[in-house]
Amino acid sequence: MPSAIRQNHELADKGLITIMVESQGADAKKLEGFLWQRFPDNDCFATTGCFVPIPESRGIPHGAVIGVDGKLLWAGNPIRDKAKIEELVKDQLKLVKKGWGDSGEARKVRAALYGRGNFAVAAAAVKAMDDGDEKSMLQKEVDTRYAISKAAIDNLIKQGFWLQAQAQAKSLLKGVGRHQKWAAEATELVGRFDTDSAKAEIAADKKLAKVIKNMRKGKLDKAPKALKKLISKIGQTSVGARASRTLAAIEG
Repeated sequence: MPSAIRQNHELADKGLITIMVESQGADAKKLEGFLWQRFPDNDCFATTGCFVPIPESRGIPHGAVIGVDGKLLWAGNPIRDKAKIEELVKDQLKLVKKGWGDSGEARKVRAALYGRGNFAVAAAAVKAMDDGDEKSMLQKEVDTRYAISKAAIDNLIKQGFWLQAQAQAKSLLKGVGRHQKWAAEATELVGRFDTDSAKAEIAADKKLAKVIKNMRKGKLDKAPKALKKLISKIGQTSVGARASRTLAAIEG
């Protein structure tokens, strides 16, 4: 886990997504508490179940590397094969930046879509392609990526991550450019953060971010008092609910 966390810190902004899967029977609350107590600097996703189709583990630790095309590249003991993992990840991140596929058009579309988050360029590249199965496949990929990006922003808001949601909304607006449909939708999405209620949530999230920052430095002994004080001030907001979940996790 320490190696995975360090690697995620170094490479997440380049396209690496790290998912930690608990497989020994703990529930989500216990998992969150364990991570705060043992690995407060963790920024990886963590879950008690995973749909990723990897070979069944015969022991722990167990890991897998999934490529940019969704195919399994490696599975096994991450301690034993650390160098192999680093090599595979490095190669796959090159594909995130340069794109992948059997044609130059496919690589261009994916480099814009995944490497730069530029939906406008990706959509234009697809539009310029000759009709056929590859064009249809890539158009679906661009549309799906856009829908997922919008859904992710809504989910962040519901979970109380308003600062992240706002940043992603602005990034999405920039990425869609002047696309006839998406520009209007993204503009409306960014506008959601200008309401009084949204501004109150953002202000609360900034305060929580300061508490979380100290927690990530390992200062968990002072966190309960700081969280209780914050919760009393921000009340029944989505950020308040998130702060309450965090408090329950570290006290649990």
